[in-house]
Amino acid sequence: NLINTKITELFKIKYPIIQAGKISSASSNAGALGLIGAGSMKPELLKEHINKTKAETSNPFGVNIPLIRGDIEKLIDTVIESNVTIVFTSAGSPLKFTKRLIEHSILVVHVVS
Repeated sequence: NLINTKITELFKIKYPIIQAGKISSASSNAGALGLIGAGSMKPELLKEHINKTKAETSNPFGVNIPLIRGDIEKLIDTVIESNVTIVFTSAGSPLKFTKRLIEHSILVVHVVS
């Protein structure tokens, strides 16, 4: 890596850039960390986006999950079942889910405003 930071080491990426949105696989392919934003997705749609991203990149990517969702348990189950390795949480306390995600070897980052 030309740019070596704690972020590039932690996420195993080339550049210390984290990009959410519809270009998650393109971001990952370019050496950043692409994030799938699950804020408005039902679990089935999230699974579809995870599978699509896996098909489009072999580089690391993650999923951003707002914890205030009513179906949060199903979204957590979806990322675990899909073998996602990085989860960003937001909009709520990460205490309830962090241990479970870590038990499945998922790196957890909580976003705080």
